[in-house]
Amino acid sequence: MHKCLIEICKEFEMVHDFLTQPSTEKEEFIESLFLDFMECFSSLKEEKLHYPKEFIDDVRLFNEGNFMVVRKFQDIQMRYLMLSDFYDYARLTKKYIKN
Repeated sequence: MHKCLIEICKEFEMVHDFLTQPSTEKEEFIESLFLDFMECFSSLKEEKLHYPKEFIDDVRLFNEGNFMVVRKFQDIQMRYLMLSDFYDYARLTKKYIKN
C-alpha cells in the first residue's frame, strides 16, 4: 500500500467517537484527512486499480468537481464514513496492518 495511504490509516486510528461526540477539532481533523486522502488516492497509478470501483469513482468525480459527489461530501459525516470505509477495507484485505 502506498506510503501516503498508510499514513492516512495511522492518523484515522486517532479519531474516536466522532459520530457520537463530534467537536470542531475532530471535524477539522476529518476535513484535513479527507482532503489528504483525495489527493493521495488520485495520485496513485496502477495501485489504484486494486481498490473497489466505489473509491476510484468517488475520488475521481470529487476531484472533477461533480456537483452531486461534491455535495454529498460537503457533509462531514460522509467524509468520515468514506475514510472509515477505506480504513476497514485496508484492514480486512490486510493491505494495512495496525502496529
